Amino acid sequence: MLKELFLNLTILITFNYLFTLLFKESLSHKEDRPMFQLLKGTACGLLGVFLIAFGFSYSDSIIDLRNIPIIIAALYGGWVSTAAAFMIIVAGRILINFNASAIFSIVAVGMIAILSVAVLRGKKPDRKKAFVMLLFSNVIFTLTMLLLMPEQQPAGALVYYWLISTVGGMLSLYIIKHEADARLLFKQYKFQANYDFLTGIFNKRKFEEVSRVLYDRASQSASSQLALIYFDIDHFKQINDQYGHYEGDQVLKELGARLRFLISGSDPSARIGGEEFAVLIPNCTYKKGLHLAEEIRQAIDGNPILLTSGDTIPVTVSLGIAHYPTNTADPQTLPLIADRLLYKAKTSGRNQVCSTEKKE
Repeated sequence: MLKELFLNLTILITFNYLFTLLFKESLSHKEDRPMFQLLKGTACGLLGVFLIAFGFSYSDSIIDLRNIPIIIAALYGGWVSTAAAFMIIVAGRILINFNASAIFSIVAVGMIAILSVAVLRGKKPDRKKAFVMLLFSNVIFTLTMLLLMPEQQPAGALVYYWLISTVGGMLSLYIIKHEADARLLFKQYKFQANYDFLTGIFNKRKFEEVSRVLYDRASQSASSQLALIYFDIDHFKQINDQYGHYEGDQVLKELGARLRFLISGSDPSARIGGEEFAVLIPNCTYKKGLHLAEEIRQAIDGNPILLTSGDTIPVTVSLGIAHYPTNTADPQTLPLIADRLLYKAKTSGRNQVCSTEKKE
C-alpha cells in the first residue's frame, strides 16, 4: 500500500509544478473567465483519474489521493473548476471499476467537492481553510472506509492514508503557493526593471534599449523616418515646493496617463528624468511629429490637473522635437538635437514646441 500511495504522492508533486507552469499568475486569484476555470478543473480532474489508476486496491475499494485535486480545483478555480474536476473523476472511477465501493467513493468525493466550494469561496485562495478542508476530506474518507469494511478494521490502511494524504496535501499547498508567489514576484521585478513606477510608461533604461534598436533599423533603411520628442514640466520645482512632493507625484502620474492616451501603444514613451519625458515615433514624417508634439502640449495646457487635496492646478510643458532625416543623417544624434531644442523652448518662454527643418 505504501508503494502505491508514494506513487500517488510523486504524481501529485509533479502535477503541482505543471499546474503552476500552465496557469502562472492566475493562481493568485479566481476571477478567470469560465473557460479558463474549466481548464483548471479539467487538469485537476485528469490528475484525480491518474491517482485512481495508480491507487492501492483494498478489498473492492481503491485507496488514493483523489480528494486533493478536488481541493486544489476549489482553491484556485472556484465552483466551475470543482464541478469539472468532480465529473471527470467520477467518470474515471466508473470506467476503471464500477461496483458498490465506486458508488460510496463517488458520494464521498461529491461531499468533499460541495464542502470545498462552500469553505473555499472567495476571490483569493485561502490556504489555511484549504488545510482544514484537507482534514475534513480525510475524515470523510475514513468514514467511507469504515462503512465499506465494518468487519475488516482497516486501521493500518487508514493510518498510512492519513499520513500520505496530509503530507501530500500540505506539500501541494506549499509548492503551488511558492511557485505562484515566485512567478508573481518575477513579473513585478520585470515590470520594475522596464517601467517607471509612477507613470506606468517605460523608464530611461528600457527607453534607451528600445530606441537603439529603432535607430539601428532606421540607419539601415533609406526610407525610414523617426521623430523624437523631449518635454518636461514647466516650473515643476515650484509645484513640489508649494504643494509637496506627494502632489508632485500626482502630477507626474496624470501626465503619464495623458501620454498613454495620446500615444500609440507601439510607440515607445518614457519618463527619462525627474520631470522629463520622451516619445519616439517610428515611420513618422516631420509634420506629423510636430503635430503630435503640439497635441501633447495642448492636452496638458488645456486641462488643469486635479490634486488629491481637491485643488486644481494649471500645468504646462516645454517640448523639443528632432526628426530623422530632416535634422540629421544619423539617427543616433536625435537625443542631442531634441535636448537642445527642448532647452531652447524653456529659455524662450516655455509652454511651446521648438523644432527646426535644418540639419543640426
